[in-house]
Amino acid sequence: MFIENAEKLDEDSLLSDDTFIELFEIEDALTRQRTIFKLEQRATKLKILSEFRKILRIYEKEEKKKNAAAFIGTDEKLAIQIPEKGVSLDAGCWHMDDTGIYSMTDKGQEYACPHPIVPLGILKGVESGLCKTTLLFKVRNTWSTVNVSRGLIASAQKIVGLSEFGVQVTSENAKALVKYLNDMEALNPTVIKEQLSTSKLGWINEQFMPYSANEIVFDNDPKLMSLFRSIHPEGSRDEWMNLVKEIRQIGHIEVLIYMAASLASVLVEPCGALPFIVSLWGGTGLGKTVALMLATSIWADPKEGAYMSDAKATTTAMEIRLDALNSLPMCVDDMAQISRQHDEDFSSIIYKWCAGKGRDRSNQQLGLNPLTKWSNCTLTNGERSLITDSTQGGASNRVIDIEIAQTMFEDGNKTAKILRENYGFCGEEFVRLVQKLGRQEINKRFDGWVEQLKAMAKKLEQEKEDKQIIPLALILLADELSEHEIYQDGIRLDPVRCLDFLKNKNDINENKRALEYLRDKVVEYGSRFEPDENGEYKSGCWGAWQNDSELAILPTVFSEIMSDGGFQAEAFLSWANRQNLVRRDGKHLKTKVTVNGHRIRCVVLKIEKNDDFTEVTKEIEEELPFDLPQ
Repeated sequence: MFIENAEKLDEDSLLSDDTFIELFEIEDALTRQRTIFKLEQRATKLKILSEFRKILRIYEKEEKKKNAAAFIGTDEKLAIQIPEKGVSLDAGCWHMDDTGIYSMTDKGQEYACPHPIVPLGILKGVESGLCKTTLLFKVRNTWSTVNVSRGLIASAQKIVGLSEFGVQVTSENAKALVKYLNDMEALNPTVIKEQLSTSKLGWINEQFMPYSANEIVFDNDPKLMSLFRSIHPEGSRDEWMNLVKEIRQIGHIEVLIYMAASLASVLVEPCGALPFIVSLWGGTGLGKTVALMLATSIWADPKEGAYMSDAKATTTAMEIRLDALNSLPMCVDDMAQISRQHDEDFSSIIYKWCAGKGRDRSNQQLGLNPLTKWSNCTLTNGERSLITDSTQGGASNRVIDIEIAQTMFEDGNKTAKILRENYGFCGEEFVRLVQKLGRQEINKRFDGWVEQLKAMAKKLEQEKEDKQIIPLALILLADELSEHEIYQDGIRLDPVRCLDFLKNKNDINENKRALEYLRDKVVEYGSRFEPDENGEYKSGCWGAWQNDSELAILPTVFSEIMSDGGFQAEAFLSWANRQNLVRRDGKHLKTKVTVNGHRIRCVVLKIEKNDDFTEVTKEIEEELPFDLPQ
């Protein structure tokens, strides 16, 4: 034995093959290293350390090649197994132990990841057709799963993005990790299966997420995890139902409509309707937030930061949320938070939320991202009406605006506490009911409600827009179904009372509202249309009365007034012409008249100068309960 007497070895013996063969027969790594130290000490004394280390390196390389060949060429079938997760995969040339994932090469062990990680499945988006891979990994003794795009794990440059989810990947092991994950999918096609997936809630191919069977799996987007996790039953159904029946027994119509509208959201898509908004408004302390919590608790956790949306969220964030909710209602508390941002005019927000789809957006590849879409109802509240005089007619049509008459809850704090602890039962039951009845029956009942509401409006000599009748029909249908099958308390919404919440056609007609707005401005700025006794316009000239029934308005002034009121000048002129309210000049809708001594082409409207005024005679003045200003 050469090595046992290392201190006695001469130069030839120390550098001989027998010494190195005996050295590499030592299997224990620690013992081998200590022996190398002894041999190096002897080589130093003999002044041949450099030669010894060169030969040592050659033997180390040969040893690695021999081990790699033995490992790669083995007939044993390697497998990656995680019994506690039910995972068993064909490993190919890959090995997994406590140190991570590695393969043997001629350079020794090449690590793909310093901890266990395996692909579980492939998710193919129902809407987009794009694929994701579900990864299972263990870091700090904790198992986690994440769905990531295929592009992310197909590139060594991009796969380092997995570090954001906790995977320990760097630029050093990125290439090996890409190869490992690709090998696993190629070697296990029957285990790593492709499934349809969706990141949207509500109706998906006749199924309803998250209450569907296993044909479609849910793709949990990390950015919306709090929303997705909030939709589940919690607490006691009986306790929730007892509270709801007490509230329904009190009979506040605002609460009943809110609850029915929350359920009606899932009827929008099956009935081919457009998204709509139900808004409650009134002073503080009337229970607006508690009412919204009640409507939310039908589906999900009503606590702050869970299902309900923040009114101050950006337009894009709201669009993404609507896309995810899809069929479920969006609940937005306290619109007063953003009223100043929109100058009290929510027309743009209403149009966006009720459009049913977002804007086209390009991606980095100069293509288009998948379009966001939704078919649902939005529930809002605030201290002021969502509809104002400046709200455009089309926006008004999409909102059922309800003023709260009185406090809606006897004990709001107690109600809120019960709702935070018990929720998520009624929504699933309602969906099951809709699925049981089928779309054909649902549409038949919906059409019946539409015709019934039209007949009621006609009988009451009211003109209602179809765009408002349709959402009310959905609400009344949801109220009918839920009372008959779920609440079973005999309390139903009164259709006639509900009709009162809908705007009449004349109230919504954009051009009639524009005409009233214009008349108001003429009265407010009367001195700018009539000169004083000296024939001067001291406040500036906006136009002039041509006679007691015709008013000429300077074109620039007319356009500015219309724009300030949120109306379209040319559209109004076209309507006014059809109503014979404009003096024409041949084909022109603007006529040359004399204003302030100048001949100029103006908008000449046919309106009565004193139409809204009554001359106060001496007899009338004596009967007034107040003194007229002198």
